[in-house]
This record gives sequence, C-alpha cells and structure tokens, in this order.
Amino acid sequence: MKIIISLALSFSTALAAYAQAPVWKKEQLMPTAELAEKINTNAKDKPIIFNVGPMDNIKGAISVGLGTSATVTQQMKNKLSMESKTRGVVIYCGCCSYSNCPNIKPAYDALIGLGFKNTKVLELPENLKPDWVAKDYPMEE
Repeated sequence: MKIIISLALSFSTALAAYAQAPVWKKEQLMPTAELAEKINTNAKDKPIIFNVGPMDNIKGAISVGLGTSATVTQQMKNKLSMESKTRGVVIYCGCCSYSNCPNIKPAYDALIGLGFKNTKVLELPENLKPDWVAKDYPMEE
C-alpha cells in the first residue's frame, strides 16, 4: 500500500510540474526588449503586432479581439492579405503569463495555419504591466 501511495504522489508531482511547464519554445518567443527596440527605431524588419487580448495596445499593435474569438482568424487574415508570408508577426495578450494564456495559442495556431511561419509570441512571463509597461516600453497614447 505504501508503494502505491508513494507512486501516486510521485506521479501527481510530476504531472503538476508538467502542467506548469511553458508551452513555448525559445525560438517561438520574441523578447520584450527586442520588440521595443524595433518599435523605437522603426526598424525595417519591424513585425506586425497583433493584440489578441483585452489589454491596452503596444505602440503600433492591431487589436483583433480575443484570440479565442471565432472572428480573430478572419481579422488577422484580412490585415495580412497583402503581406509576404515571410513577414514577421508578433502576438500578445498580456492579461496573464504567456505560458498559460487562453488567447495566444489559438491565434498563434491560426497564423501558422495561414502560412505565416515567422510568427512569435511576445515573451511576457507575468503580464503586460510588469513585463512591458513598467519597463517604459512604447504604448499607444
């Protein structure tokens, strides 16, 4: 019986650790400092930025509604209709951590499905306020 309880506890601990593991690979993330630099310098490789959540807009971001909305894919498709599939695209929500946000994954998957392979998730480990606003990165006025 002790062995079964011990195995059950080990399994539940491992499961909890797995559930909290980030779902994004490093190459799928855009560091906040990098995006802020591209916005501030108006870099020629500045990506298109989509706000897929309820938070305020980062400077130059296009708000398309919640990533879980049925219309978000069509709105992004319309905005990207004249863009090259190689164009950089960054998405963010910012209401919570990027690792467990319900809005980011559906929007990310939709963009990949549309053929935009250079899509990144803005790296917001906590949320928009401490990871972007508090660092005085550019916001819409």
